[in-house]
Amino acid sequence: TILNLLIFYVLIRKFLIHPVLSIMEKRENLIEGQLKNAKAQEAQAAASKAEYEAALASAKEEAAAIVEQAKSEAKEKGEAIVREAEAEAGKQLIRAKQEAEAEKERARMDVQTEVAGLAMAAVAKILESGSDADSDAALYRQFLKKAGGANDTDGR
Repeated sequence: TILNLLIFYVLIRKFLIHPVLSIMEKRENLIEGQLKNAKAQEAQAAASKAEYEAALASAKEEAAAIVEQAKSEAKEKGEAIVREAEAEAGKQLIRAKQEAEAEKERARMDVQTEVAGLAMAAVAKILESGSDADSDAALYRQFLKKAGGANDTDGR
């Protein structure tokens, strides 16, 4: 029976244990390979994540710089527009003052011409009709009415 046991042991070892051990070794190698592969993929994922985060941070910084530059340019353009508007307003004010001064001068010349005409008319009437104190006073009052003379200082 010992011989039977030895033969049984050799047969079991050759046909059962050896193939089972071989399958287990293959399985172990496969698991180790998969673990190595998983670790490599994990390392690659971590590297990709770090790369992505760096790119994202860079993009955020670039976006902030672009926004800041746009704000700065907008502020400069706004200030330039305000300066131009102030300069134009100053020019328009100067033109308006010049026009007002010219209009004032034209009005003064018109009044001066009208007063000269009224004075000539009064002199002509005086020369036509002879002169006495009453007629002179009447002509003076008539002259003041036509000239708008509220500035009569001698009270006549």
